[in-house]
Amino acid sequence: MTTADEAAQVITNYYFAPVEGEVWPVDLEVFDTQAAARWPDYESSDERDPDLEFTYTRSADGAQRSAWYHPQRGIGLPGYGAVEAAEFVSWFLDLLPAETKVLFNNDVAIEDGDYDDHVVPGSMGLRPIAEAFASHLAEHLA
Repeated sequence: MTTADEAAQVITNYYFAPVEGEVWPVDLEVFDTQAAARWPDYESSDERDPDLEFTYTRSADGAQRSAWYHPQRGIGLPGYGAVEAAEFVSWFLDLLPAETKVLFNNDVAIEDGDYDDHVVPGSMGLRPIAEAFASHLAEHLA
């Protein structure tokens, strides 16, 4: 069985969503403005059809990343490791009211038949979030 430490190194697509029937109170313009303030080289697509697609460079390692955001549909992070995804969603949680639940899943789990959404342990900080993502991923790796 794959350990959580090994799973943390696996690159997959992560998905985050509001609870069904809810909409995050961060519209596309606010998200765009906050992301531009966080990442100096942040760039977003001029088209918002209906998602905001964007790229940015991680300060920790200089890696360029792309993603999409929509307040009702959620966030898509293609090609991320557990720690990278946790860093991004930890930043995003700071934009939301404290009681807001954020659900997550990833491609590996979905391909393994796990269609359930799991709650991000938001109030606990970056490390527990990364550990939750890695542990969840490890459960679905052969």
